[in-house]
Amino acid sequence: MARINCMTDLWIFSQLAPADKKLVHELARRRTIAKGEILFSEGDPASTIFLITEGRIKLFKVYEDGKEVILGFLTVHDLFGEETLFTKGIRSMSAQAVETSRICACEQRDFEKLVGSNPDVAVKVIQTLGAKLSQVSEQLADAAVRDVRERVINSLVRLAREYGQETRQGLRLGFRLTHEDLGALVGASRVMVTNVLHDLRKAGEILTDDDRRFIVSLRLLSTTKQGIEVGQRMETPGCPCFGDLERL
Repeated sequence: MARINCMTDLWIFSQLAPADKKLVHELARRRTIAKGEILFSEGDPASTIFLITEGRIKLFKVYEDGKEVILGFLTVHDLFGEETLFTKGIRSMSAQAVETSRICACEQRDFEKLVGSNPDVAVKVIQTLGAKLSQVSEQLADAAVRDVRERVINSLVRLAREYGQETRQGLRLGFRLTHEDLGALVGASRVMVTNVLHDLRKAGEILTDDDRRFIVSLRLLSTTKQGIEVGQRMETPGCPCFGDLERL
């Protein structure tokens, strides 16, 4: 995978002229987010698009009974908040740094100018939104028709294929995922998830490295059908913009 140093290197900007890429660089603002810090909360005004250059972000919703449901995890190279291009509304979810993270951000009004003058970029943004919608639909379908074991396996395989690093044993997740995190992601209790993981470890379907990161076995990957290509992600791409770090 090509090294992504900055928002200007993101694939949705590949069709921009050099002058427009320079404009993206000038418009993007940089921020370091501490572990546990909330980037935005559900109900906040939605007007900013983000690109993660280091770390990991959790997207989640909290319901009236206090139950937290994780909608997904994002890491290096992931763009989020691009739905603000098409709405003048509020955030439908919250975002929190799971570990110390760095992001580049672009305001909606500035991004709209670029999209309006570059139809190819608009098409690519729509493709990104479609892929995310497909993932959310898959999670909802899993919750409706699959048991906890199937949901855990599907989530681990999907995360491994999106963010995994190849090893001799299988794909290792590029970040730690707790039993509680996985439970909130699949809509099951921590105890149920722990029991499933115990059985999967016993069967040799998953392993854990010295940093307690999951490794999804080649056998499990080969028997689980999901249309996501295996790709290796850079853990620390290093955004040069942070030489002149600014706070949002």
